Amino acid sequence: MKRIQGKNVVGYVTVKVKGKRPEVFFQACTDAGIPVWDIKKQNNSVCLGKIYLIHVKRLKVLLQNYPYEVEIINRKGYINFFSYIWTRKELLLSILLCSAIIFFLSNIIWKVEINGVSVDIEDKLEKELASYGLYEGAWIYSLESLDIVQEQIVNDVPELLYIGIEKKGTTYTVDAVEKLVVKEESEPAPQHLIAAKNGIIQKMFIKKGSPVVNINDYVKKGDVLVSGVMEEAKNENEEESSEKLKEIVTSAEGEVFANTWYEVNVTSSLYQHTEKLSGDKITKYSLNIGKWQLPIWGFKKIPYEQVFEETEVIPVYLLKWKLPFNLIERTIYDKESFTQIRSEEDAKNIAIEHVKEDLKLKLGKDSEIIKYYVLHETVDNGKVKMNLYISVTENIAIGKQIK
Repeated sequence: MKRIQGKNVVGYVTVKVKGKRPEVFFQACTDAGIPVWDIKKQNNSVCLGKIYLIHVKRLKVLLQNYPYEVEIINRKGYINFFSYIWTRKELLLSILLCSAIIFFLSNIIWKVEINGVSVDIEDKLEKELASYGLYEGAWIYSLESLDIVQEQIVNDVPELLYIGIEKKGTTYTVDAVEKLVVKEESEPAPQHLIAAKNGIIQKMFIKKGSPVVNINDYVKKGDVLVSGVMEEAKNENEEESSEKLKEIVTSAEGEVFANTWYEVNVTSSLYQHTEKLSGDKITKYSLNIGKWQLPIWGFKKIPYEQVFEETEVIPVYLLKWKLPFNLIERTIYDKESFTQIRSEEDAKNIAIEHVKEDLKLKLGKDSEIIKYYVLHETVDNGKVKMNLYISVTENIAIGKQIK
């Protein structure tokens, strides 16, 4: 067993011996110091055996003294493999070239992900990382130590509290934390709260200031609702004066809700037109070079009568460099149109709901529509036309600076 150890390293061959009593030749090989193993006799005139590759020349010399026909039918081991590769120069070149390409591509930074910061800080951080060699398309071995990069960037970007860089294959993940900057709130300028529009006061929530109006008062646009000038009693220790009150000027704050009115004209069609996609689609691709588009895929004629089309412009990059053309993807969907006839009552209700939603969206979430009246209604050319009078409760208080 020891004599055939390492056979895969140095290489071995299978020898086929033909002649009368072929086992005699293998015995002669053994006597001559040529190791032979796995000897198998196929028939009376053919015998197989294995020898080391380095002993083939000695076997051929020994064969000159015997009347046998010897054929090498199989070669095994690393030496044989490399010898075969060396004779196939084109195969060897292909292996070396592929290995070089794989090595090159696996040592390129393909993606840099930045997490945890705002867009402004992210742009600034990208420039700083690029200055240290960390950008898409960079050679990994040209990058400095990540510990050094992290320390330098924290010093260079004062807005950052912490930064951590982690390598995951050809992707670098950058996790950063911004410093929390607490801005001191400036003291608001003294102001009154005045009415933004006419209305009847319904309820008030005053934080600062002195109310001037009461519930159920009618106010006009510009009337003072909450005064920013308040009166405070003087201290008894102060010098006596004919005036026993002093004024304090502050910034009035609060909400004053009033009942207001809106007159709205609205039109609603009796015919409801709807569209939907059937689910069928085709996709076309083309290259956009300047003002020219070159179709490259999807030459089939559009089989749909009505279509809905989506277009996506896809930039083409080579590593980090943008190429001077774009890939245009057009997705064309089959569209179906339907027309439904609504009753006058349905058209009227839909129009009223739309007006109420639009008005509430305009006035804000704190507003409330109390009721509405239809002042005038007509049906003309397939459309319902209405004149609405709407009563709303809303906050009408706005600030006006005290001069």
